[in-house]
Amino acid sequence: MFNKNYIYAISSMIGTSVGVGIFSLPYVASKSGFIYFIVLIVLLGIVTIILNLMYGEITLRTIDKGRLVGYCEKYLGKKGKIIATIITLFTLYSSMLAYIIIGGVFMNAVFSPSLGGSEFSYSLIMFIFISIGIYISLKLISVIEFLMVVFLFVAIFGIIVKGIPIVDVNNLMTYNSSQFFFPFGAILFSLGALAAIPELEHIMKKRQKRIKDVIILGNIIPIVVYIFFVIVVLGITGAETSKEALYGLSISVGNGIVTIGLIFGVFAIATSFLMLGVSLKEMFWYDYHLSEKKAWALTCFVPLVVFILGLRDFITVVNIAGGIAGGFVGLLIISIFYKAKKVGDLKPAYEIKVPLIISFIMILVYIAGIIFSIYEHLL
Repeated sequence: MFNKNYIYAISSMIGTSVGVGIFSLPYVASKSGFIYFIVLIVLLGIVTIILNLMYGEITLRTIDKGRLVGYCEKYLGKKGKIIATIITLFTLYSSMLAYIIIGGVFMNAVFSPSLGGSEFSYSLIMFIFISIGIYISLKLISVIEFLMVVFLFVAIFGIIVKGIPIVDVNNLMTYNSSQFFFPFGAILFSLGALAAIPELEHIMKKRQKRIKDVIILGNIIPIVVYIFFVIVVLGITGAETSKEALYGLSISVGNGIVTIGLIFGVFAIATSFLMLGVSLKEMFWYDYHLSEKKAWALTCFVPLVVFILGLRDFITVVNIAGGIAGGFVGLLIISIFYKAKKVGDLKPAYEIKVPLIISFIMILVYIAGIIFSIYEHLL
């Protein structure tokens, strides 16, 4: 049942999902209250699973394999491609900005006790090294990137095991109805695994009917991990929960496993930042036919300028990226899904029947999240 391809496919889903976003969850949970956070992550978890299953079916129905921009062009026309391109750039730049911010926070926590410095300076140091890697198109072996995620995952698991015995349950008995939607963007950002789905068809080429199971399990596992991580961090630090989770936890607990988590967090952030940057540079270079230097400059300096101009709040960036970009991506996929059912190229290995009422509810959820994110973070 669980052959190596099946396990690798699930690992790919988990590895794509579990990333920098996990560090935002304890703080947003502290604002909404743990009870409302649980309600929202379960609700958005169900919505995300359905959406990912839709996307999986879209990829299986389409002969020309691509990504969201390509599917939008095929099923929604040139206007759909333009919208998808704008949203994709917004998502990628927001993610890179988040890496710059939290990379500086984690490096400061690891190195400043002995070397001094500030979060701002360490963010610039990380940016300089990663931008050099992007300039020379340094591509890490996928195994290295995978190992960094695995090590980070192990460190997070260690934090959960070590922290459970000292959790104060009173810190979890909280709710704030006025901030119910506050974790929306951060949760969507943390659950993002769409990039892994087109690859599942290749990984599971002999057992494509099981892609459906992979998507479901590959979404449920991160949700469970996130809930336990929030229980531990919020249960220990309570109202003192920091915006980046581990930094505040290290101050409260002073545990060696937290330092290990910070170190592997730095490497995981750096590898993800590099891979994302190289991919974006190549998109500008190959797809939009810019010169390599212009492609590199456009890739690196947009998020850097935004960072220098003052947008350095990790939670704000994650909420914007997840709430606005994630919301629009959800709306696009729902639109493509029903079009692909009518004019798709192939009969897919699996099909899901999503009643219109469910899709309508999902649309309302995404629109509500977009409106809240714009009102809360941009106005």
